[in-house]
Amino acid sequence: MELAQVVGSLTALQRFPIEPLAGESPNVAPVRVPGLLGDRIWELRDADTGERIAPTAAPLLLFYGARYLDDLVSEDLDSWMRVRDPAGAECPVADPRWLRELERVMGRSLVRAPRPPDPSGSPLRLVSRPSLRLAERTYGAPLEPIRVRANLVVELPEGKAFDEDGWVGRQMRIGDTLFAVTGPAADCFVGGFHPEIGRGDLDMLRGLLQIRGGRFGVEVRIVHGFRVRVGDPVVLSD
Repeated sequence: MELAQVVGSLTALQRFPIEPLAGESPNVAPVRVPGLLGDRIWELRDADTGERIAPTAAPLLLFYGARYLDDLVSEDLDSWMRVRDPAGAECPVADPRWLRELERVMGRSLVRAPRPPDPSGSPLRLVSRPSLRLAERTYGAPLEPIRVRANLVVELPEGKAFDEDGWVGRQMRIGDTLFAVTGPAADCFVGGFHPEIGRGDLDMLRGLLQIRGGRFGVEVRIVHGFRVRVGDPVVLSD
């Protein structure tokens, strides 16, 4: 007999259509095994070396973002995708001007490439609000929104920081979607840059990550489901 435990609710949802750009925060998103539909389907690469551009290596790119015109878009994703610059101006993803601008920012040639599929299923990143609150206390200021790279943020009314570490090996249901919690995550937030408006102590934040071996939050994989929505209950099961 399956034992279920309601531990909290989904309070934020994020998709990142193009790594390493900032993403969007829809209220609802469709899911497809192995992940959120439209999440991390493209990535930027160095045109000469093929090297993948990681958020930690290119923090200026975090000030650019990608989003969909409709939360529940399920096909022809590029037609619904827009890229925005730091001033908020947007253009279709098929328009090459945004990529040329990023090349000027980076000082290198870039290409947008399909992200290679992960045969075992693309993991999503989940972190709890208590864990983020601890990170903010360590940092001494609110975490800048562009710093947080988790797909799923859950509130735990009776929980404490890093309670989600104990979920590894268990299953979790958010709304109608079943997830497997597979292991610790290494990139739920970016600790390697300090924007001009930042007021926190970056060394303390880096120290927190170092103490935890770079792990913060957990990786989860979708087993089956249709969609997730902000406000959905989070239920753990054995």
